[in-house]
Amino acid sequence: MMSPTPLATTGQPGDATTLSTETSERIAVAALKQFSDFGIRRTSVEDIARRAGMSRATVYRNVGSKEDVIRLVMAREARHAMTELDLALAGQQDPGLSIEIGFAFLVRFVRDHPLFDRLLRSEPETLLPVLTVDGGPFLGFYSSLIADRWADMQNTGAIAPIDLERAADAAARLAISLVLTPSGVVDADDPDAVAKFAREVLLPMLRPRS
Repeated sequence: MMSPTPLATTGQPGDATTLSTETSERIAVAALKQFSDFGIRRTSVEDIARRAGMSRATVYRNVGSKEDVIRLVMAREARHAMTELDLALAGQQDPGLSIEIGFAFLVRFVRDHPLFDRLLRSEPETLLPVLTVDGGPFLGFYSSLIADRWADMQNTGAIAPIDLERAADAAARLAISLVLTPSGVVDADDPDAVAKFAREVLLPMLRPRS
């Protein structure tokens, strides 16, 4: 099972590594709030440093450029999302329900998130690479977690022996597509419609065994 990746290697309380990790987290929290309030385009490293109560040099020293801060925030939020999804799927052995939960979760998480919702409405060109071509944190974490859960079901004989990595990748890409095009075949703001769509479209590829 996938476990959340830490922001940085941690050491003993009070040592330089722990302080660096705490500073990076402080920067990430400040950047998330600044991005959510003003958008990514209109936010500078100076803005993030001011909101975090530190100097610009401290941001550069601990995280790097604005692009590095963006990656830090996206990876942090992806880990938080996957931790929530892991709890939601814990012990689930029904293939249909696991698909509904996993698929609907990603759609709801992105569309309800203060930053991602803002980017969808005002800076879609910024969010698109994060969820697609540069979507390592989201696409990778989500696919790995779904594949791990489906592997448990495969081991108990609940689903057929298929290529779970490819199936999970397909589910992740379809969920992201629904997030980015919410007014298509299914209403992305209707959880029941999203769950029904996921079950009808994705469940057959798992070939569940009743």
